[in-house]
Amino acid sequence: MNLFAEKGIFGTTVEEITEAADVGKGTFFNYFPSKEAILSALAERQLAIIDRAVEKAGSAATVRPILQEMVKELLSGPARSPIMLRSLFATVLSNKMLFEVFSSGLQAGRKKVAMIIERGQQIGEVRRDIPAIELARCLQQTAFGTSFIWAASQPSDLMAWQERSVDLFWRGIATYSESGPPPLNSEQESGTS
Repeated sequence: MNLFAEKGIFGTTVEEITEAADVGKGTFFNYFPSKEAILSALAERQLAIIDRAVEKAGSAATVRPILQEMVKELLSGPARSPIMLRSLFATVLSNKMLFEVFSSGLQAGRKKVAMIIERGQQIGEVRRDIPAIELARCLQQTAFGTSFIWAASQPSDLMAWQERSVDLFWRGIATYSESGPPPLNSEQESGTS
């Protein structure tokens, strides 16, 4: 993943991967049919992060920080590289096997995120007029859309972009008293948070 983050998926060779992992080329192909297949391990890692968030949400008094932390953790590591994200999107969209892995992972992740949102609905923190699965899809769209636009933009702080996007998403799903949502602070208004 570090090589992919530095050079992109297309710019990284199997030889570089085996050298970094200190294994022979034959050993590599015992585990992965291609270098792109390594990305299925990334999908498993991402689903494990969501699983931990679901577990935390089970008895949580609030789900907002769980969702925020989950998104941050999903974006940690090599995914914070614009070249990695650009090559990841291109590879997934052009490789049938990876597209199927990605689609399946998205559906599984969406169902798990819906469980967190359902917990928020149970405790009265999240609106109930929209099914949790739809809100989970909207969170995926928010996170992936933000990452894609960030990867295609001038270098900047992905976490700041994501925090702002997740905050705006939250303002759309949260229940509030009659006084309305809490006001933005000056850093949030200027987009520098």
